[in-house]
Amino acid sequence: MRLLSLNINKEVLDYIIENELYICDDVSEIDDAIYHSEVRYYNIILVKHNNTKYLKQILKYVNPRQTAVIFLVDEISKEEELELLKKGAIDVLKGSIPNDLLLAKMKSIHRENFENQYIFKDKYLINKEERSISDNKNNKLVINGKPFSILEYLIKNRHRSAISKEELLDVLWDDPEWVVRNVVEVNINIIRKGIQNTFEENFINTVRHRGYQIV
Repeated sequence: MRLLSLNINKEVLDYIIENELYICDDVSEIDDAIYHSEVRYYNIILVKHNNTKYLKQILKYVNPRQTAVIFLVDEISKEEELELLKKGAIDVLKGSIPNDLLLAKMKSIHRENFENQYIFKDKYLINKEERSISDNKNNKLVINGKPFSILEYLIKNRHRSAISKEELLDVLWDDPEWVVRNVVEVNINIIRKGIQNTFEENFINTVRHRGYQIV
């Protein structure tokens, strides 16, 4: 999962990074935030800025069905707030926002991302600390490195019709522009082989010309 931030409290970012909740791109200027929102995919965008003209530019480049955008402002009129919400912001937080409230807002959006373990398909337990998946028959598969990150990302986005290779690269690699393009396919094959050997099942479907989907 990937996060874009501007002017967000360092304690919040440190907590996110230390707990490996998101890969964080923390920028220092609003122009950089606008640029990043245009060229890279993000699961969540946190921006603290008071000029709604720039905030609307960020919304212009994101798909609100895929990217949760939260704006933090010191003051804003009701009309401006409504306009940002209508254009796709999921929330506009005003005034001094406590760290625990901001983290709670984030957790309400990506609840599974904040849990160390969770159930998938009513019989598989995903354990983030062990980087493992186990079933109700005590079969267990430990998946190290990027294959686990890819599997977990697909599971967390199982409600979507397909996740493209480009999105997986953008979200899960620090510098996707330097990564060999077939690296996603290689990792998907590792995941499929492990799942097939351990559970005799394959729940990653290839959607032609679109990417991958959990089934």
